[in-house]
Amino acid sequence: MSEIAQADNIIPKISADAKPFPRLLPSVGWIVLYFVLQLVVTAIVIAVAIAAQHIGESTAAIDPDIGAKNPMLIIWGLVVSAAVQLGLMWFYLRKGDRAEVLGLTHFGKISIGKTSMIAVGALLLASTLNYVYATYVISGMPMQDEMAKLLASIPRTPINIAVGLLAITVVAPVIEELLFRGLLQNALMHHVPAWAAIALSALLFSVVHLQLYAMPALMALGAAFGFIYYKTGSLRMTIVLHMTNNMLALVLTQAV
Repeated sequence: MSEIAQADNIIPKISADAKPFPRLLPSVGWIVLYFVLQLVVTAIVIAVAIAAQHIGESTAAIDPDIGAKNPMLIIWGLVVSAAVQLGLMWFYLRKGDRAEVLGLTHFGKISIGKTSMIAVGALLLASTLNYVYATYVISGMPMQDEMAKLLASIPRTPINIAVGLLAITVVAPVIEELLFRGLLQNALMHHVPAWAAIALSALLFSVVHLQLYAMPALMALGAAFGFIYYKTGSLRMTIVLHMTNNMLALVLTQAV
């Protein structure tokens, strides 16, 4: 009996109700919450803008399409809703070792040389596929055309430029990597093989952008980030790479 008792003390006991993290349902819930917050916060921002317009003007002079005609209101809604989401997720991820499990505390579990090779290879392959798709499949339909039109319609004031850069090169990459790689892809890996988890999270990543013709390109990019994340275990790394990608895309869009 004493030997059995000693063995029980040596072997760590796993709680019967221990559940893997992240779990699928909460991960999907965070994605849904993000888009609900965008709708609600953007509606509030537009309502505030209409109320401000109402001051000193007649009711007939108020433009009901102020949101569509002023895309900065949409961008402000994105930034504010993202700030709320990140605040909520901070409380969620600070519990236990959740941030470490997602790879937010390091830049990779492998050497920087291997990490660089994997990142360059995956992104080069995705870029090649995107080039072939844009050149031979949807020729004459620039994938960044909508983004270029949106940016062109925004007055070039310092505050607009700063908020636009924040939304495109910081907010979007951080939120998207947390949701689709850190939470969703990890959660899916508890149920399906790694390749399927990468593909499914990349597919949903492409769908939520609501650009049908750009879905293959977005899915290729999402799969590249997913593969890099799977191999390195670092969400920090994919966030930095996603930021870099969006910055380059923004520069190229403005250069055309």
